Amino acid sequence: MNGESLMDLKAQFEKQGYVIARRMFSGPEMAEFVEEIRNSDKERPTGESLDAGTLRFYSNLFYSNPVIQRFITQPTLIEFMAPVVGPNFWVRWDQAVAKGPNSGVFHWHQDNAYNGLRHEHYQLWIALTEMTPENGGLWLVPGSHRQRIRHERDGKHMRAVGSERYDAPDAEKVFIEAEAGDVVLFSSLTLHKTYENTTDRTRWAYVAEYMRSEHYDPTVPRPYFNAARDGRPYPVFTYTLPGRARLAERAATLPLAVRHYAEAALRRLGTLARV
Repeated sequence: MNGESLMDLKAQFEKQGYVIARRMFSGPEMAEFVEEIRNSDKERPTGESLDAGTLRFYSNLFYSNPVIQRFITQPTLIEFMAPVVGPNFWVRWDQAVAKGPNSGVFHWHQDNAYNGLRHEHYQLWIALTEMTPENGGLWLVPGSHRQRIRHERDGKHMRAVGSERYDAPDAEKVFIEAEAGDVVLFSSLTLHKTYENTTDRTRWAYVAEYMRSEHYDPTVPRPYFNAARDGRPYPVFTYTLPGRARLAERAATLPLAVRHYAEAALRRLGTLARV
């Protein structure tokens, strides 16, 4: 990308809360990546908490998989993200999603409603198979990243309060029709949703979530996986981050840390009670 196109990318993101890169990867590359995800998941003894029917999630695969580590820090992706995210950032989380036939709706939400973080962060959504309205592909609300929206719990999920209006046919939402290998970078504050998969095939997507290095998430255990330094790939695990080293940042995230560890303690007590 030249300097002019990189500036356009940043301006587009600031205006609409997302940008798209078409044909960044090939179909065969994405098919190989799906197999890598399947292989990484073989040691998972049980499903994840958000699994429901044919909807399955595969989270935090990058920690133990060097292939995935190289993939999510490759120069092509870093060059694409750096104008928006900044020159220095790390990977806080990843997740592959297999949305099988007849799987249900994932409601309108901002991702900060799930993780409780105060900072905007960045979702790199990669279509591993074709995404269509019929197979439960990605919908976004342009410009919704400019404000935080109150959410309410809906079973295992979070739902943005008042977001039902975006389900109307004439609502200001966009569908991201994508081929395998297309990439979407969107804000964690951008409202998004996936509807039912009414086809007979599974739709696959992969999401890697990045944070600026000056921002800190107390719920992520060390070591931290760095993605970029000075706008270049920097795939290194470290035991600290610039954000974690700043007293003000740690103080600001203290309530989230307390809540996280309290919830973990309650889960352990619940497990012991069932033994």
